[in-house]
Amino acid sequence: MKASKRSEDNAKVLAADYTKKAAEYNAEAMQKKNWLDALKFSPDDLSEESQKSVTALANTAQVLDVQSPTSTNIVLALNQLEMDHMKVVNELEQEKGRKACLLEMSQQLSRKLEEIKRISQQAEATWTLQQEELSRDAKRQQFSREKSNNYAADITHYEAKLRQVGLSKEITHSHLCAKWADLQALEKQVKELEQQLQNYTLPPDMALAEVKVQEARQELASIMDGLAITCKTSPCSFCMLNCFYSTL
Repeated sequence: MKASKRSEDNAKVLAADYTKKAAEYNAEAMQKKNWLDALKFSPDDLSEESQKSVTALANTAQVLDVQSPTSTNIVLALNQLEMDHMKVVNELEQEKGRKACLLEMSQQLSRKLEEIKRISQQAEATWTLQQEELSRDAKRQQFSREKSNNYAADITHYEAKLRQVGLSKEITHSHLCAKWADLQALEKQVKELEQQLQNYTLPPDMALAEVKVQEARQELASIMDGLAITCKTSPCSFCMLNCFYSTL
């Protein structure tokens, strides 16, 4: 409302100035008309060429905004018009420079926006891939967790069954393998002793020979006792012991 009021006041002042100038122009026109009437001169009395010249002079004065179309005023107006023209040309050149600068900045900004758009698209694609990978990882993790729970349940179930059938450490596969290795070592040692006995030559002294034989029997008895203990601790080795006795 205040801005409209100020505009209205300015318009009133401008209208009053125009009214005043119109009154001055009318008064001046009336004065010049009186002068012409006193001289009994009318524009129609001029020749066609003179009327054209007067019309051109009036148009020039109107274009140059000269109240009195004298040569001095027209020259001054032309100089002022030339200065205004030069000023406008300079402003136009500056405006062209600013326009070129703005155009370059606009092109750079456009390239930056395209680059940002491309980076944004790449980031969005990467984010989508990461989300898909996270979803697959979550599914794999859930599957692994379920399988782990199933394995744990199966282990608990089978452990309960093994306790029901009376599973002990002595009949496990690893324990039997260890006992079998010990049995093979003892068998090898017995075979070596048998080979020594077969190749053994009794000394000429019978007393000394009996002592050697007794020592060999004691050593063999000790080995047999160890073998028997091994077979007792491993129930599945009973058949191996029988086989060993058959070889003896």
